[in-house]
Amino acid sequence: MKKSDYYERRGLDRIIGISDAVFAFSLTLLAIDLVVPDLQKQQDALLVQGLVDEYSHFLYFFLTFIITAAYWSNHHRIFRFITGYDGILMRLNTFFLLFIIMMPFVTKLINEYGHIQLAVIIAALGYAAPGILLGFIWHYASRRYLHIKKDLPEDFVRLTTFKNYISPVIFLLSIPISFMKPTFALYFWLLLFPAHIITEILFPDIIEED
Repeated sequence: MKKSDYYERRGLDRIIGISDAVFAFSLTLLAIDLVVPDLQKQQDALLVQGLVDEYSHFLYFFLTFIITAAYWSNHHRIFRFITGYDGILMRLNTFFLLFIIMMPFVTKLINEYGHIQLAVIIAALGYAAPGILLGFIWHYASRRYLHIKKDLPEDFVRLTTFKNYISPVIFLLSIPISFMKPTFALYFWLLLFPAHIITEILFPDIIEED
């Protein structure tokens, strides 16, 4: 192994390491807004009612957790095929992590003001931004095979590009829907799950996972 190859690989390890740390920190912060009901009397019925009253906090916690975990999975997946980096790729990854660390803020915003259109729009942009930047990372790294393995099939490169933009497109499409009613946009986000499942069925990876 060339000395330059060693340092390049070591640099990638640091990029991946800090990325995993940011994801872990962001996912942990999500749980802070989950509040145990403050009961005047310690009764089962009151506890159940208190938990029911907090359902939206749990709902958006699980939604954001799944979205963030999905972005981590995609980040991990594409970096399996990235073999090098430069200043541009590092900056793109840094901005990607910026929006990942803001996920708890986005969750709190939508928890408190999900009935207000502006809050829904900001949340949609906040959820979409990491996916867009992840798409940019892959697009830049795969352009003319700049920083990816040279033996990757072109179909796999194009398919990965397509899959990276599924989530952000759904969030961005929810913005005009919010003009009808903010909650309609929140329901539209549920399309994330069938969209990814259908995509995996119709367009399975050409390269099998290890």
